Amino acid sequence: MGILEYLEKHLPTYKASQIVQYLAESKCVLKITKPRKTKRGDFRQSGNNLSISVNHDTNSFRFLFTLIHEVAHLKTYKECGNRIRPHGNEWKRNFAELFYHFQMEDEFGKDEAMLLVIENELKAPKACSGVNLAVEKAFTPYDDISGTYLDELLLGEKFNFRGHRYQKLESRRTRVMCLNLTNNRKYTINKAALVEVCE
Repeated sequence: MGILEYLEKHLPTYKASQIVQYLAESKCVLKITKPRKTKRGDFRQSGNNLSISVNHDTNSFRFLFTLIHEVAHLKTYKECGNRIRPHGNEWKRNFAELFYHFQMEDEFGKDEAMLLVIENELKAPKACSGVNLAVEKAFTPYDDISGTYLDELLLGEKFNFRGHRYQKLESRRTRVMCLNLTNNRKYTINKAALVEVCE
């Protein structure tokens, strides 16, 4: 399946074509990858080679939000090179500009509550959408998976996550300190992680 055809699963044809044209004019290759545990997308620059990869996602809202996030990195690189912070003010401005340039408010506006959350996020976007619990909660009803947000568990509660059993120890700003009950090691897990509560 070609990139245009893949984008047409998430967008009207004319918007998908606009994005493909924007990337072509920027000499940037878009790759759709298998879902990765550690990231949803990335922008890479190696010499004159520019590429964006975005995880395959059946949730159009999460896919499009990640895509625009990465295209904002491309635009920021074209304007400023590597002289600035990756998620600095220039990137934040470009993220919001591109969201409206590609008329994403029409797509996200299909769920008015989600659009409000996204427009609020665009005022000061985070480096990763998974950091903002409100954004994750807005996306989740459109996912094929279920679970309970780690943030909603009480301290001391036990849960399963990615094949391991944990206990919630301490809540921090965006992550939660948890004890792996198999190896007795502590790990931090994103508050927005969907987990299975142990009975």
